[in-house]
Amino acid sequence: MATVTRTIGTSSRHYSTIVAWEADLSNASVYSHDDVAIGEMYADSTFTDATVTIDGGTSIGGSGGQNLASVTLSVVAANRHDGTAESGVLLKPTANSGHNQGIIRINVDNVTVEWLDISLDSLDSTNTNKAIVLTGTNDDCIIRNMLIHDKGGNPGSNGPFMMHVLAAGASSDTISILNNIVYNIVETGADAASGINMNVWQGTVNIYNNTVYNIESDGSNKTATAYRYNGHSNQTANVKNNIAAKMVADTASYKRAFEDTGTGTANEDYNLSDDTISTASYKATGSNSLVDKTLAEISFVSTTGGSEDLHIDADSDCVDAGVDLGTTNGVEIDINGRNRDSNGDTWDIGAHELVPEATAGAAFLLFLD
Repeated sequence: MATVTRTIGTSSRHYSTIVAWEADLSNASVYSHDDVAIGEMYADSTFTDATVTIDGGTSIGGSGGQNLASVTLSVVAANRHDGTAESGVLLKPTANSGHNQGIIRINVDNVTVEWLDISLDSLDSTNTNKAIVLTGTNDDCIIRNMLIHDKGGNPGSNGPFMMHVLAAGASSDTISILNNIVYNIVETGADAASGINMNVWQGTVNIYNNTVYNIESDGSNKTATAYRYNGHSNQTANVKNNIAAKMVADTASYKRAFEDTGTGTANEDYNLSDDTISTASYKATGSNSLVDKTLAEISFVSTTGGSEDLHIDADSDCVDAGVDLGTTNGVEIDINGRNRDSNGDTWDIGAHELVPEATAGAAFLLFLD
């Protein structure tokens, strides 16, 4: 086993597009059986890949049983976003991906996608309605530290779902959705809209420390949902430390922060829902969750259109209101790259862990006789 890192960018990198990197995952001259494949992106220019299907590395060189151990699409540390749009590696397609295809479509196990900023701002009223699609062949797949934002208009036969699993997988499989920010997903053509939708999955789904803001549906019976899960009898949904704020729908009962569809098992606590949610069953549940919070109480740095900054500030009710979720799959690394575990933080709710400003030391006075 070896770790093989290939660079993606336009300045003397191995590949100029994500699609070209993925196409080489089954190339036996690059990889061997049980290798760890890492695609490391650089902010040399804006990436515009309309859709990337990650499904390579399952038969290296055409030999059955010769597989990659795992695949990671990441960003070099120096080019990672700072939690705000267009501050790091940017994937901003200019052409349609096709309806329900996803800009990034994952169709294999053991894939991690992290640290990308995916903007759908050039795709309003097109048939691109999903940012990340998990097809159901997704054991040990991880989506973490992503920014996904700014889809407007009517994408077609069903509304925009930014992270969506399409099929059930196996009951022994696990997906983890960690420390992501999703915002400004606005449907205008009589359909539903959703931030993170893992409803049909039959394995375990871990939805931890995410922030979802401004999800808008259109139509009297269309839902605006931040998180949807637990729609399979075998699903175990672990949902903790998440923020859901500003759900907008034509009918109040269709504003849904946490939509537990109630078929499997859900472990929910330490979440926050805001005061846009009127139906009790769609608010954050659990004895340690926070409900009916105003935007002022959540206290994002900025919700100004075009200048959103969904970090929390020192006045936020989210500060120190979360639960320690350990270190599995990098859950401890917040949207800024802060390690909550090694820094001994009391965990906040949401993707951002507030770092208190340094307290000035006490003045030292020298008294002379």
